[in-house]
Amino acid sequence: MKVAFLTMGKDIGGAKQDVITLSQQIADKGHEVYVISAPGVMDKELAGTKVHFVPAEFYTRTPWGLFKASRKLLQIVRKEKIELVNPQGFFTAIIAWLMRFSITPSFIPIVTTIHMFSSLEFYKYAWMLNIFSKEIITESNCERVRLEGGGTKRTKITVINNSVDMKKFSVENSIPILRQEFHISEGVQVFGIIARLSPEKRHADYIDAAKIVHHNNPNTHFFIVGDGPTRKEMELYAGNCDFISFTGMRSDIPNILRSLDCFVLCSEVESLPLSIREAMSMKLPVVVTDVGGNREIVAEGITGYLVPAKSPERLANAMLKVANNKMQSIQMGIEAWTFCKDRFDAVNWAEYTEQKFQSVIKQ
Repeated sequence: MKVAFLTMGKDIGGAKQDVITLSQQIADKGHEVYVISAPGVMDKELAGTKVHFVPAEFYTRTPWGLFKASRKLLQIVRKEKIELVNPQGFFTAIIAWLMRFSITPSFIPIVTTIHMFSSLEFYKYAWMLNIFSKEIITESNCERVRLEGGGTKRTKITVINNSVDMKKFSVENSIPILRQEFHISEGVQVFGIIARLSPEKRHADYIDAAKIVHHNNPNTHFFIVGDGPTRKEMELYAGNCDFISFTGMRSDIPNILRSLDCFVLCSEVESLPLSIREAMSMKLPVVVTDVGGNREIVAEGITGYLVPAKSPERLANAMLKVANNKMQSIQMGIEAWTFCKDRFDAVNWAEYTEQKFQSVIKQ
């Protein structure tokens, strides 16, 4: 089987990390796998793997840019004899669909993966996926409901949970790098949020909660890992608090997670965040907002805590439960790892995706 994953590239987020992990898992099964994307990030991450990276300027949303990208895709598909393309998102699905329009039409099957639209308002256009794609894969039941609400046919949607490379994201194969870099002793309870600094992630709520937690338990430290358009604003908002540290963009995420005692994510909108499952794979309790598919992966009081979005006080209360009861938090981390192993091991993810791709090719 020859398949190509299509992604815009440019930065590394949960969706891009999914492609990096899944493409390698599929390639390890003996298939020819290509990732077609704008160069600069994905090519570096996939260097030295079995996956073939092909550069293409897919980072565009203008009509002319999408059409040009479709011509490039058509050229690649014909040269490499690709049997199926898997666009990662709405705009790469448009590129794949436009590829079909040529003097010699290319009717290669299109299976689109939708992680989450950038805005809930955009779901009113979800019906267009019926035109652009033969089938749609999504990562959570929550996302399936959103797509159906926007007019995507239920019969076209398959839910396949994206998963974690649990060999890579393991306590045994990582080191507490942030504790070393910032000289934080083992006795300090360390919290961290790993997310693009953008409005929907609501880092201000995390900062407000950190101040409340630290006031009640000074033996705490809080990391903000990532970069994005609101970083300078958030640095100003945090002020001179020496217990809050910004690390900027990092690629050594297993080592970052190994440095934490608890993972926090306080977004106001999500689908099924990969970052939560990466934290669970590292035996961490998680404190996350009850949005999107988070309830599908976090068992309240067992693997972590769910709190309402836009509520720094409730977020702080949950974080204090972790900070003030270390033994219980350790047990929660163990339960989180067990749950992740049962449901979100990347080996199963690759097997289900492989089966879906093969069934579409044979149709």
